Amino acid sequence: MATYIMLIKLSEEAAANVQDAKRGRTAGKKAASALGLEWKRSYLLMGGEYDVLIVLEAPDEETMARFSLLGAMSGAVRTRTMRAFTEGEADQLLGSLAEVTELVA
Repeated sequence: MATYIMLIKLSEEAAANVQDAKRGRTAGKKAASALGLEWKRSYLLMGGEYDVLIVLEAPDEETMARFSLLGAMSGAVRTRTMRAFTEGEADQLLGSLAEVTELVA
């Protein structure tokens, strides 16, 4: 499964009711599980543009997009999602660059 980093910005209403954040996290984990995602870790952030960081694994981009859209539909959060590559995946990508440069040379 592919790894994704999701950055979350709480809406003003969600921030005003931050004491309910645990309930929202529980709902997020339930939705992730229902879609076949693995919720690896989450972090409360301070000092930046985003409030929460979540590390997830998803079987494909479409499944991850569905999860992201569910968050948007709630109205409680805005998200930014990025694909993250492990060291092994990055090494494989970098190794494949030689093949591509030979094709375009």
